[in-house]
Amino acid sequence: MSTQETAKTLFLTADSIEYAYRLIGNASNSSPPLLMLNHVRATIDTWDPFVINNLTASGRRIITYDYAGIGHSGGSVAPNIKGFAMNLLAFLSVLLPTLQVKRVDVLGFSMGGYVAQQLSLDNPEIVGKLILSGTGPSLGPGLQRPMNEVQSTVFNPIPGLPTIEAFFPSFTTGEEGEEWYNRSTNSRAAIAGRGGEPEIALFTTGPALINLTQAYLTWDADTVPYSLLQGIQKDTLVTAGDNDLIIPTHNSFILSRQLSRANFMMFPSSGHGHMFQYAQYYTKVVIEFLNGQLPIVPFSAGTTIPLGSQGRIN
Repeated sequence: MSTQETAKTLFLTADSIEYAYRLIGNASNSSPPLLMLNHVRATIDTWDPFVINNLTASGRRIITYDYAGIGHSGGSVAPNIKGFAMNLLAFLSVLLPTLQVKRVDVLGFSMGGYVAQQLSLDNPEIVGKLILSGTGPSLGPGLQRPMNEVQSTVFNPIPGLPTIEAFFPSFTTGEEGEEWYNRSTNSRAAIAGRGGEPEIALFTTGPALINLTQAYLTWDADTVPYSLLQGIQKDTLVTAGDNDLIIPTHNSFILSRQLSRANFMMFPSSGHGHMFQYAQYYTKVVIEFLNGQLPIVPFSAGTTIPLGSQGRIN
């Protein structure tokens, strides 16, 4: 079975853009594939193997994907999240028929959660279940802003120790952040540049970072996606660390409250990188959610509950 360390890098062309992607795990499971949408500046090479390999060990097939203009994909970085979602739809429209499936479950981490929300709003028929981790809604009431210093760190042209600290605050996580960074950035080292595999593509920098920053910040200032969130009628799992410095934990909770079919789970003594810090437990919860083993809302927004169907209070 392929893993994050061994999966072959594949390419397909959609709307004149060549996209890089990987199919990881077995195709024998009848469940929809799980599409992984990574955080701002990340690539298919920087996914944490602890997360990817734990998910595939459950029998779930994983799709990882480089956004247009990022990592190994061609084209230009879209200047807004709606553009990201449009490019993703083009990619899926070509890929899914080859896999003989009509929809995917979607896991969006950080900015990937923004793209997942927009895809669900624009093309709900292609999305099954949603996992939104370390992410928040677009502009709306009651949200908290991250510290300017943290946001500047995220978009620093040269990622380094401050970036790791923003994901894994050392005052609560110790050296776990550095361990995550090392295993994520080196997971492909054994095959990169060999047998037709590309060299490792690390975090986006240079001219592409300008459009990427614009897309990220434009979402943060857009009131429209927030106002439409209750129209997303998807079983959703929202997860957050209890002290997220990049996308405040409070915002993840508000996101869960705006989604009519959402569970919210908070991980202790963790920040933006909670899913990597607790990789084994996080992936266990994700699989239980996808398999329908977690409680879900028994009705959608706008549906009237028959009187007495929820039992008596007194």
